[in-house]
Amino acid sequence: MAPKEITDFTGFRTSIRQLFEVLQNAYDKEKMQEVLQNDEKFSKVDRETVEAINLFAGTDIDIDEKEEVIDMCKAWEDQKNEGREEGRELGERQKIISQIVKKLQKDKSVAEIADDLEEKEEVIAPIYEAALSMKPD
Repeated sequence: MAPKEITDFTGFRTSIRQLFEVLQNAYDKEKMQEVLQNDEKFSKVDRETVEAINLFAGTDIDIDEKEEVIDMCKAWEDQKNEGREEGRELGERQKIISQIVKKLQKDKSVAEIADDLEEKEEVIAPIYEAALSMKPD
């Protein structure tokens, strides 16, 4: 029987239970969230099982090499929060690039743009140069 076909994991008494349960839900982030957050057995998962879950389920759960037991509930939440933060940072970078391009189109200098955006010239200059080399419309 393939892991995806298993619906009752109670027969498994070892960490294979957690592995199979995660594998079955690996492609449904909402279901994965539900499983990890609502089942206490995921609060203490041995490192080898988490490594197998990362390998087979394609997750990227942080593993502290000093830890023998991982709280997957917390690790999953940390990973989601990290993704949100990366998204916010990307949004901020895109916003500043857009502002620089608009000001470049108005023939403003690096110094003027830095002053307008309250940023250091060292931050603005590389973006300015890249935008200038692309000759934005």
